Amino acid sequence: MNDKLRHIRERLKDKNHIMDLLMAEDPEFLTLCEDFDACVNALKYWANSKAPEAEVRVHEYRTLIKELEEEITLMLHKQQCESVGKS
Repeated sequence: MNDKLRHIRERLKDKNHIMDLLMAEDPEFLTLCEDFDACVNALKYWANSKAPEAEVRVHEYRTLIKELEEEITLMLHKQQCESVGKS
């Protein structure tokens, strides 16, 4: 398993099989998952930071994580529908 997908796999545990299919077929999906992972790591960093801009960064990364999760979920749903249609 690609360690850079750990956070999204933990978040969407019931979709791991579909994630594997998409990773094999769609490099854009893998990039989105890697971006999600990077944002989660950045959020953890800024949430523990005492820097003056930390609060703003936390808000920005939470927004990015939400948007990436929505896009990933949409791609997973589309893949799932296509897989069912092929059966």
